[in-house]
Amino acid sequence: MADEADLAFDSEQRHLSLALAAQRRRAGGFSATGSCHHCGNAEGMGQRLFCDADCAADWEYQDSLKRKLGLAEPPVH
Repeated sequence: MADEADLAFDSEQRHLSLALAAQRRRAGGFSATGSCHHCGNAEGMGQRLFCDADCAADWEYQDSLKRKLGLAEPPVH
């Protein structure tokens, strides 16, 4: 039986996957660069786009502000 830490981890991963899918649809698709798209951390990134759900949420918040202010760069394909 899973303990609270396992359940929390599963929930965070599910949230991160949904957030990343939403960003891919909005931005025309990200590609893994070996580092976090928000903070630049390269340790243990593999094919992930963000370190964790916090980095994904922070990036999404900042990106939405940039778009509202007209400061967003066009997506690179």
